[in-house]
Amino acid sequence: MAKTLSSRIIAAVTCFVVAILAGCQQPTPNEKQARLLAAENTELKQKLARAETQQKQQAKKLQQTEWELSKCRSQADLLQKDLEKGVTERAGDVTAKVIDENARLRKEIERLQSELKKPKAEPNRP
Repeated sequence: MAKTLSSRIIAAVTCFVVAILAGCQQPTPNEKQARLLAAENTELKQKLARAETQQKQQAKKLQQTEWELSKCRSQADLLQKDLEKGVTERAGDVTAKVIDENARLRKEIERLQSELKKPKAEPNRP
């Protein structure tokens, strides 16, 4: 019985050692390479996901900027039209004032010329 017990213990220890050695085997070069490639693949997928996110953000920002640019261009066009309208109105106002002043001055000149043509009346002497 002692022999069977000791042989069973030896068998159990042997199985235990074999199991440990089997679990602690060094990975083969192909396994190492496969693990490295898997890690690199995961890292590249993460980088790609970050790049795609950045691209979407930049595309959204570009779209917003283009919208703002078109809004600014519309405002610039409206301001240009208002400016041209204002200049035209002011020029018309100034022209009308000049024409009115010119007409007034012509009448004044005619009045003064007619006064010059009239003989001067001699002053009344007492």
